[in-house]
Amino acid sequence: MSDVAFSVLGLSKVYPIGDLQVIALDDVSLVVPKGDYLAIMGPSGSGKSTLLNILGCLDRPTSGDYEIDGKGVNHFSDEKLSELRGQSIGFVFQSYNLISYLTVDENIALPRNYVSNESGRQPNPAHLASLVGLADRRDHRPQQLSGGQQQRVGIARSLANDPAFILADEPTGNLDTTTTEEILGLLDKLNGEGKTIVLVTHEEEVAKRARRIVRMKDGAIIEDHRSREPAPSDALNKQEVVSLNNEKGSGSLLKGIWTNLGKGAFQSIFTHPMRSILTGLGVFIGVVSVLWLLAIGEGIAAEAEEEIMQLGANNIIISSKRPPESERSSKGQYFYSYGLTHNDYFKLTQSVPHIQASYVTRELDRRTVFTKDGKKRAELLGCLSNYRNLHNLVLTRGRFLTEEDNREKAEVCVIASKLAKILFPFGDALGNAINIGGNLYRVVGEVAPRRNLKDRGNLGFKEIFEDNVYIPIETMWSKIFDFSYRGYDGSPLLSKIILTIDNQGKLLTISEMIQNILGEDHGMEDFQITVPLELMEQAERAKLTFISLMGLVAGISLFVGGVGIMNIMLATVTERTREVGIRRAIGAKKKDIILQFLIETITLTGLGGLAGIVAGFLCKPAYSMILNFMENWTPSIYESLPASMQNMTPVLVLWSLPLVFFVAVVTGVIFGLYPAKKASEMNPVDALRHVV
Repeated sequence: MSDVAFSVLGLSKVYPIGDLQVIALDDVSLVVPKGDYLAIMGPSGSGKSTLLNILGCLDRPTSGDYEIDGKGVNHFSDEKLSELRGQSIGFVFQSYNLISYLTVDENIALPRNYVSNESGRQPNPAHLASLVGLADRRDHRPQQLSGGQQQRVGIARSLANDPAFILADEPTGNLDTTTTEEILGLLDKLNGEGKTIVLVTHEEEVAKRARRIVRMKDGAIIEDHRSREPAPSDALNKQEVVSLNNEKGSGSLLKGIWTNLGKGAFQSIFTHPMRSILTGLGVFIGVVSVLWLLAIGEGIAAEAEEEIMQLGANNIIISSKRPPESERSSKGQYFYSYGLTHNDYFKLTQSVPHIQASYVTRELDRRTVFTKDGKKRAELLGCLSNYRNLHNLVLTRGRFLTEEDNREKAEVCVIASKLAKILFPFGDALGNAINIGGNLYRVVGEVAPRRNLKDRGNLGFKEIFEDNVYIPIETMWSKIFDFSYRGYDGSPLLSKIILTIDNQGKLLTISEMIQNILGEDHGMEDFQITVPLELMEQAERAKLTFISLMGLVAGISLFVGGVGIMNIMLATVTERTREVGIRRAIGAKKKDIILQFLIETITLTGLGGLAGIVAGFLCKPAYSMILNFMENWTPSIYESLPASMQNMTPVLVLWSLPLVFFVAVVTGVIFGLYPAKKASEMNPVDALRHVV
């Protein structure tokens, strides 16, 4: 292997400024052997810093050759140059260039997070801190250290990957005399142990510590004077290898992602808490809006589906409805009569196939029923004995109506327990009588409360179970006044006919058959047919539409949040330009910078998403609290709300939790990619010169 650490031949650097060409380096040639200690001097504008940047692979020459350890690097890719900086070059800067939110140990270990040591062993940060006299300051941050201590950290960092040579740019320029002597003594010690050092300085006293002084003027070398021979290049291995290389390097890249990238993300967030909160607010609002709206939609859908399922998935509900006036006026003596009749029921049960069970009712609402102790407007419901099975009515006292009651046209009734408490507040309803239209009907049973069927779409299945008085239907037809007593065919009127079909696949076909039969017989639209199964399918489609709309709302909310994240990350990139330059100088590749800023945006959006998910679980109590507030303080607004919103309980959609979190994180990636890429494309030299 060559004994030359690096060499340059005919190196030139020209900067175009408008129509002018500014020559920073003019045909510079230099050979630096391993173990050399080279001081570069010259006035400002002489090309010292430009040469140092090219030697550090931070900049490229306009022409000429540059070799490190015998290998030409002029045509290396950016990634290869970054890897070379991390493995072979250690930087010591005049302004220290430490990462403010990292500790001494973390700053020293920073280069290790970007370049893997092929030997599998790397210098121990704790030992390097001890080597530069900072063993008791390892957990301190830069702002807690003096200038000299910060420069010591910079020197220790330059040794983190055991580089081939060290480049020091005015390392004592900002230090007092005593601290300058300490830093120079440390550089002397490192050179004595075999490290190759290139030092840029304006001070003659500092330059005299080197083994060789190169003077520059107007971009060219005007003097190259050697005072001492280079130190033996294997001195470091002989004296320090056991104590320096004493930590395994495996896993250091993974540790670095958390230590520097992850920690940097949280440090950035907590350093500017208000800015971070406002940045994540858009994502939070988007996530909460999706979860809450889905929960409310699911609650409304669940209530509707439960009501529909109570109607029976295999049922067909045929109900009477008021036809248009023009159709009723042609019916002569039955002008006021419309709807289903007993003859319709008989014909359907005889001609329609697959009927498993059938139920009929005649409903007369807002009829006054009373006893000596109470009075109430109630619904009289004439039915058969099987009506109890249709809605799973639960008896709390006595019995339900029987076939015999119906045949005998018995004056008996079964009442809802809530109505029983009103009519018989001081006694037992069972066995006592209630007055309906001047006749007394003996109470033979009470039924427990159950959920009412609201029928908000007026589809013909409404049932208010809390005020029902169940009477044999033959009794109702013969003994209770009904203004529209007879139908178009002269038989008693019915309010509903419910048919249970034994084959669910035949429901729609049979409903069409019923439509045709009744349509021909009635000659007008005074009935409607409801198929609960079809309603269920419609509810599912409506829910899917609702989910799609919520997705649109979420997309808009997250887009707005994403734009906010992009704006704040662009500002962050500008604020941390110098940090980007530092990381690039010590070996970070473009993809490492992209990853760093993406982790920050993902962290912001992830935290916003998690906060949104937590808030999503508060939907139920928050919704209840809002309704209670409206009911107590704004009753008119509360009453104007649809019943579905008044009685609904939000249901959190569990599958939406990981989905919206994933979308929030993806939003962070998408909108954080441009700022991250912009940061990675920065010229390392320009980034290091940036002043915040």
